[in-house]
Amino acid sequence: MDIRCSDGVFDFRNNVMQLRVNGLPPNASEDELVRLFSEIGRLEWVRIIRDIISGKSKGYAIVRMPVDAEAEEAIKRLSGFRLGDVSIRVNRMHETLPGEMEYKEWLTDYASSALERIGVRAGQSVLDYGCGPGPFSIASAGIVGGRGKVCAMDVRASSLEQLKESVRIKGLANIETMLLDKVRVSISLPDESIDVILLYDVLQEIPDKQGLIREFHRVLAQSGFLSIFPMHMGTDMLLRFMNDTSLFRIRDRYGPPMGFQSPSEVINFTKPPA
Repeated sequence: MDIRCSDGVFDFRNNVMQLRVNGLPPNASEDELVRLFSEIGRLEWVRIIRDIISGKSKGYAIVRMPVDAEAEEAIKRLSGFRLGDVSIRVNRMHETLPGEMEYKEWLTDYASSALERIGVRAGQSVLDYGCGPGPFSIASAGIVGGRGKVCAMDVRASSLEQLKESVRIKGLANIETMLLDKVRVSISLPDESIDVILLYDVLQEIPDKQGLIREFHRVLAQSGFLSIFPMHMGTDMLLRFMNDTSLFRIRDRYGPPMGFQSPSEVINFTKPPA
């Protein structure tokens, strides 16, 4: 059986299920996971997610199984399984491209320095669209300071509650949360009122992508920029999509550290001259 591990390349297929294995001990290996999951069914790809810089495990892995029924059986049988001194948890997850999870972890770990590198500055207004629990909202708030503001938007009320609690603990006064409509693509902000828009690991979930980009074009200041991390899509697909909209042009990209390859990276866009 040919099992492709951390250097594998694959195409997305409808009958493949991707699993996230949480709670791994620091010394867990991919070979160990291959042996464990192979007892239940066939494997296509196994990868322990590691810090790009240190190489240390982030405590979870991605496993791809080509048969849904076997993957579901793995979830049932291995959730709670003792691996070393800890119990692992196995859940279904969205499919990803090799390297994306490491890049996202790195981007989140170094959110403040990454946002400063791409151009977030003191006094600016930032829209974090699809903010989740808010790591980039909080990092942005620290950069823009008291003269700036952050609008954190998400469709999940639970994520916004998590963010509100973090805001309370950190004593931040420049973050406003807004619950998004799950159906309509509409941003309740005035025209050209935002300096920076962050869209990180969100675009793949939006049915009306064209409508969202039009709304971004409306609320973004002429001198501002739109920053997108196209997880689950890849940089090439994002660039083709954005080119078709004709509303933005690429300014630059923010890639991972030298020597690490990711099919998805942060791409920054600006509005063409008025």
